[in-house]
Order: sequence, then C-alpha cells, then structure tokens
Amino acid sequence: MLKNSQRILFFAVIYTCFVLYISFADADSYLPEKAFFKNQDKVFHLLIYIFLAIIWGLYALKSRVKKRLWISFIITFIFGIILESIQEIVSPFRTYDTMDLIANCLGVIIGTVIVHYYMKYKVKIN
Repeated sequence: MLKNSQRILFFAVIYTCFVLYISFADADSYLPEKAFFKNQDKVFHLLIYIFLAIIWGLYALKSRVKKRLWISFIITFIFGIILESIQEIVSPFRTYDTMDLIANCLGVIIGTVIVHYYMKYKVKIN
C-alpha cells in the first residue's frame, strides 16, 4: 500500500505530465472555439500553475529536505518559464506569450503562498 507521500508524488508526476501535454498540444483540440470570457487562456494558465505549485508544495512538506518549500517553488517557477519559452520551438501549434509566462509565474507564487500558510498554521498532513 502506498504511503500518503507516495500518493502525493504519484499524483504530482501525473499532473506534471498533463501540464507538459497541454503545453505542447494543439489548444484548439481541447479548448472551446469561442472563449467564455476575455483572457480565458491566461486564467487557465494561472489555475494550472496554482495547482501545480500546491501539489508539489504538499509533496515538499512531506520530504525531509531543508528549505523544501523554497526548492519546490524554484523548480515549479523555472518549469513554468521554460515551458512557455520553448513551446514555440517544440510545438508547431503553440507560440510564446509573455502574458502566459506571467500567469504561469503568478500561479506558482499564489500556489506556494497557499501551501506556506497551510504549513504555517500547522494543518497536519498525514
């Protein structure tokens, strides 16, 4: 039976693979043709990276590494920058967008802050 930290790691890896897939796939294949609201794409980037930072942050809390939340923050922050920067090179369907990059980074910041306050107020993670 998997321990809770192993389940979190498994889900974090699966979710990261999902983020990789949607970062390079043809967005027209999974997004509606007409946006429901202005800047819908930016909101999706923000939410995806908030959740990415939260799940890796929760896994970091279960690890025994010093400065674990900072390490999680730095890795997910750089991951978002790299993915946005190389998607135009790697995928013919995608282009670089500075606002997407900002949404990725802001999502990681927000997600990490959520985990930080979760940890600060001593909510026990089993």
